[in-house]
Amino acid sequence: MTGRDASRLTALGLAAVAGIGLWQALKLDRWGFDGPDAGFFPQVMAGVCVVLALVVAAWPGRPNEGDDGEADAGDEGRVVTRRSFAVYALALGVMAAGAMGVGFAPTALLTTVLVMRFAEGRGWRASLGYGVAMVAVCMVLFGWLLRVDLPEGPFERFFYSLVR
Repeated sequence: MTGRDASRLTALGLAAVAGIGLWQALKLDRWGFDGPDAGFFPQVMAGVCVVLALVVAAWPGRPNEGDDGEADAGDEGRVVTRRSFAVYALALGVMAAGAMGVGFAPTALLTTVLVMRFAEGRGWRASLGYGVAMVAVCMVLFGWLLRVDLPEGPFERFFYSLVR
């Protein structure tokens, strides 16, 4: 079995599990009198998972150079993997500690830039751009429209004073 076949098979398995989750989530109420109800978030997430799994099954991506079904990262690949893991672990710690101290937006921006720049190897411009876009979408979608109680700091209080 090649790497692409394994990716397709895995993606189809994930699509099946997400489909079962979506089927169960559809039994919950989506919207109530005062806004989103218990089923809204599980339905959206399960639906997104089904769609993404089917996309990966249809287009599993390019195989690694010399891919014969067996991935051999070598010593350099192991070092990069360990560094990426360490950056992700550090970013989770920053998110957990910083969210309560300075609020959601600055902590999420810092976490995103840490992961994008140092774990994923993206440039500073892409990392900052993606981080700002992600924070803006989360603040508008979750903080304002859905009124999710995100950890508040000075930035969040200023933002909510403008939109609420």
